[in-house]
Amino acid sequence: MIQDEIVNEIKKKCGNAQLLASIGWHFVYNGRHYFYISDKNDDTILRFCVPHLIKASDYGSGLLTEAINETNRNMKFIKVVILKCGSVSIDYDHKLTSDKTVGDIVPYIINSLDLASNYFLGKLGIVNE
Repeated sequence: MIQDEIVNEIKKKCGNAQLLASIGWHFVYNGRHYFYISDKNDDTILRFCVPHLIKASDYGSGLLTEAINETNRNMKFIKVVILKCGSVSIDYDHKLTSDKTVGDIVPYIINSLDLASNYFLGKLGIVNE
């Protein structure tokens, strides 16, 4: 089953993953919390996210909007959004095709989200230590 392959790749890259029945799989990479949101109806779409990178209200709207727009423009396949709860989330959706294996794409997505998170935080003047 494709879901098992995806979770196994997450565990190989990150060491652990925990199923949260209502959301999907939670894991930590480089000290940051991630989710793999599984869709039982469509196993061809992979959706990974960093669900709460920062609290939007902690930043001026101009700086935040500029950082979001620049990250969305410059980071392929990445989408930075402000959720209704006020958290800033970074998402990556990927359609599985026969030319890429789960073993290739899952580590790539995790690395891309890590890079995009650091890029976005840098635009806000936050240095990741």
